Amino acid sequence: MTALSLTEELALLALCEDGAFRGPPEYLDLGLAAGLLADLSVAEKLDHVQGNVMVRSAEPTSNPLNNAALREVEQDRKLRAPQHWVVRLTKDIQTRVVTKLTRDEQLTRASRKRFSLLPAERYQVTTLGESSLAEARQSLRLAALDAGNIDQRTASLCALVSALGWSSGLVPDLPAQDVDRQFTAMHRSCWSASALSELISEKRAGPWGPTVAKIVTNLND
Repeated sequence: MTALSLTEELALLALCEDGAFRGPPEYLDLGLAAGLLADLSVAEKLDHVQGNVMVRSAEPTSNPLNNAALREVEQDRKLRAPQHWVVRLTKDIQTRVVTKLTRDEQLTRASRKRFSLLPAERYQVTTLGESSLAEARQSLRLAALDAGNIDQRTASLCALVSALGWSSGLVPDLPAQDVDRQFTAMHRSCWSASALSELISEKRAGPWGPTVAKIVTNLND
């Protein structure tokens, strides 16, 4: 089985018991987009230099979602801040991630009979997806117990989960404050998660916040 990307793991972690994704859709969009950047950073394809995202290597990865993001960054002639790319890469992100997870038999669309009163699309994690989800949850739990003994990828997953506000909910058997503190500290090692945290904070402060509004305006020009 091919290892899942950080973005795919985030999508599985976001799925609630009722088959819907947790939280406001725009937050999840931002989180999934930040996951693309985090994966490319871990793979040493992207770097964060003097406040901007730069391509270190344009060699494709094994994941088509990451490759599409890498091409978009590479083809842009301007240097852009991480916040710009997190917002820009949200386009159709949930649809693309769910499509891949469904194709890879990690997710399946839930029957309408089970969720007949709910208008939105609902999904169920498959047996294969349950295995992937268990691994992701175990990685989070081990990181919460011993943050000093994890790799960069796991630290990035923890930082993204923290930025989305999911930390304690995904490690429910440990003290919430301890988990939150451990995962928040990992933002320093994941620049895309730091950008995600800033964007979500702005979003909570008002409709899309000044940074997101500016980026969206520039994209539409």
